[in-house]
Amino acid sequence: MAVLITVCASVVACSTGRTADTRRGVTSAASIPFRDVGLMRQEIPLVLRNLQYPYATATLTDCAAVAREINQLDSALGPESYQPGPNRNIWDRSGDFVEDQAIQAAEDTAEDLIPFRSWVRRLSGANRAERDALRAVANGQQRRTFLRGYGASLGCPSIIPPPPPAPRQR
Repeated sequence: MAVLITVCASVVACSTGRTADTRRGVTSAASIPFRDVGLMRQEIPLVLRNLQYPYATATLTDCAAVAREINQLDSALGPESYQPGPNRNIWDRSGDFVEDQAIQAAEDTAEDLIPFRSWVRRLSGANRAERDALRAVANGQQRRTFLRGYGASLGCPSIIPPPPPAPRQR
């Protein structure tokens, strides 16, 4: 446990501008044992929980309905994977690499704290909860992609991918 705390502290100390991501990673690593025994569960947003069939068109009456549903999914899922991140120089990227490796080491350490982890996860329901959360996110991503194509086929002008972020000036 002392190793985990030391690694977490070093990750936070060597942050290179991704402080929120680093904190999220450290928090996620620290909560792994609690998720494994079923004391914590990943919260699935309501819009993703209620999504049954990603290709349904019954509620899509006009462009406004399509745009509204895309905005709801964007707020639940975050940015799409094809949207590029900010330009970062080699020093920032190397710092990102070190942070990612430290977070991965913290996660590996936290995963090793519980003996017979796979059985504990299976018996506590953590495996099923994680699968359900991943399935909900995948369905939401499929729905958002379908809605973008469906909106484009309707000729909706507001259904375009957001522009990439502007490069940072130095």
